[in-house]
Amino acid sequence: MNILYYVQDNLRGEVLNTIVSIFTSLGNYGLIWILFTLALLIYPKTRKIGITCAVALILELIICNGILKNIFARTRPYDAFENIRCLVPPQRDYSFPSGHTASSFAAVVPALADKKTRHIGVFALIVAVLMALSRIYVCVHYPSDVIGGVVVGLLCGILSCRFVQRVIDNKTGNHNKI
Repeated sequence: MNILYYVQDNLRGEVLNTIVSIFTSLGNYGLIWILFTLALLIYPKTRKIGITCAVALILELIICNGILKNIFARTRPYDAFENIRCLVPPQRDYSFPSGHTASSFAAVVPALADKKTRHIGVFALIVAVLMALSRIYVCVHYPSDVIGGVVVGLLCGILSCRFVQRVIDNKTGNHNKI
């Protein structure tokens, strides 16, 4: 809570509030990462990575939003503490883990794992880190929610890389690793 109070009381300003609120909304429903995945799917050279990102996002949705949020059922900070001022509309689901963060890191792992898209992956990683921090800035998540989202996202990304690699390799006889 001290981190949220510090952010709220010392880092916020009108211009930054507007920028971060708009930026964090790009993660609603995984929109920015779905568009990222679609862009990768368009080009034949990055299609395998796009497929891997899609698998990672689907896996993340099931694990994070379908399972973990309902198991932990953690109340959001602005609902638990009356002094927390949220900058975005109230969220309809639970707080732990951060779905925005989980989807961000799930999509980034496949892009970082392949040499063809590593440069894009580095840029995407920066966006993912900023997305994670934005969730704390707007006070919809505790820092531990964001850390949980990073862990879930990384695991989903890694699992999707391994799964897609095996499926594609088995079909094509190709054994080049992502």
